[in-house]
Amino acid sequence: MITSTSNTQIKEIRSLNQRKFRKESGLFYVEGLRAIASALENRASVEKVVFCAELLESDFGKSILQRAEKAGIPVLEVSRAVFESISLKENPQGMCAVVRQNASDLLLTTAVTGLWVALEGVQDPGNLGSILRTLDAVGGRGLILIGEGTNAFHPTSVRASTGAIFSMQLYQCEIPTFIRWKQEQTIDLIGAVCDADRDYRDYNYAENTILFMGSEQKGLPASLQQVCTSLVTIPMIGTVDSLNLANAASVLLYEYFNQHHPLRKR
Repeated sequence: MITSTSNTQIKEIRSLNQRKFRKESGLFYVEGLRAIASALENRASVEKVVFCAELLESDFGKSILQRAEKAGIPVLEVSRAVFESISLKENPQGMCAVVRQNASDLLLTTAVTGLWVALEGVQDPGNLGSILRTLDAVGGRGLILIGEGTNAFHPTSVRASTGAIFSMQLYQCEIPTFIRWKQEQTIDLIGAVCDADRDYRDYNYAENTILFMGSEQKGLPASLQQVCTSLVTIPMIGTVDSLNLANAASVLLYEYFNQHHPLRKR
């Protein structure tokens, strides 16, 4: 059992809270039983699992630990003090993991089908994780992250995704690459902006569609609006002038879902 908070492995795990070390190592931190279970179910590259027997009380958690051991994943037991020194939760469940990042660079030859979300310059990792969660809920395929912004592997994003980060395909690229890529693709790219003429409910979404949104503060840049197949807007009649990014994405995602999976009347 590791009992020192100064242990080299423990210090390395704590460093994954910082983007610099996530980028250098290609690893990220995962905490929570559901998220770790999703990582195992989706065959993510789990580098190690860390647990504290004193905190790991649930049978579900113990079954995850057994699955990890059976899969040959290194398992570290730590004391309560050590686990609490790396945990990001107020009431930790007693298990966390280090996982290798699964994002790929978007290449000009990359082909995607089905439902996707593209985000340019998103800043809030909680929004990013929530969008991944909703995208998974409606049967989406993956997410494309464009330009500078938060990282999909930020601990807050990972936590908000509730494990969806392991079921979704992830691509990343810069704006010029995305523009060139879209010029080579036939998939519909539907941009969401505040001042579009078309109501989002008045558009017939193709089966192969990318829903495209900009940053929380600036929205979708004009240069990227120009490569969109169409632009849509979410109407509002109250006093606020915008929706939270994750909420707006959910509205669009479920409109796509409703069109392709209509309610069956009994």
